[in-house]
Amino acid sequence: MYVRPRRQLRGAATLLLAAGLLLVTTVPALADTATPNNPAATNAAAIDTLWRAVLGVTVTIFVLVGGWLLYTSIRFRERPGDSSEPPQVHGSTRLEIGWTVVPVLILIGLAGYVAYKLPAAENISSSANAIRVHVTAQQFSFSYTYEATRKPPPGSALVVPVDVPVVIDLTTKDVNHDWWVPALAPKVDAIPGQTNHTGFTATRTGTFTGQCAEFCGPGHAGMTITVQVVSTAAWNSKYGSLHN
Repeated sequence: MYVRPRRQLRGAATLLLAAGLLLVTTVPALADTATPNNPAATNAAAIDTLWRAVLGVTVTIFVLVGGWLLYTSIRFRERPGDSSEPPQVHGSTRLEIGWTVVPVLILIGLAGYVAYKLPAAENISSSANAIRVHVTAQQFSFSYTYEATRKPPPGSALVVPVDVPVVIDLTTKDVNHDWWVPALAPKVDAIPGQTNHTGFTATRTGTFTGQCAEFCGPGHAGMTITVQVVSTAAWNSKYGSLHN
């Protein structure tokens, strides 16, 4: 016999209501503190959107399932003086089908959402106004060569103007490396013998840092990345027009 006491249902309803209120008030704040980046480019913003969506779904499931387990553990625990055998029950076919089908549908929904949104994160501009930069990795630094720039920025930092698409062609002179600036672009591998590509369009000025994310030797920890995003006026005054 399948037992479903009214008190249990009232307790479950109360628990679900409390969990819902908790999620509404805490998940947005949790997303702000736990997000892996503070987006400063359209590509990074797409990654951030995916992060928040997946985080919201997984935290909701965790709170509901964990809360239900906690409730049932307390509500139906053995109490001092209990000597009678508890009611013997069997499962509900509809309930068992439901808790199998619903998680599958949630996973399918998440996979579809990620597949829909991921191209925006990986988008590489084909605009004629895009700046193309050849990035060369080697133990333990990155160097930058600007294509079609009259007066390339000096130094070891990548300097780009705001609101202008940037296309990066990444190669390596030795072992595997990884170019990653979380606030701007997705991670991309530098693999010997091939050229990989990434890109971004910065949406605000500032200095953004990253790190080689592929262990490449004893100096790996010091293989950092600096990207300076400047205004278009500052770029034109220092480095000339964007193209010859």
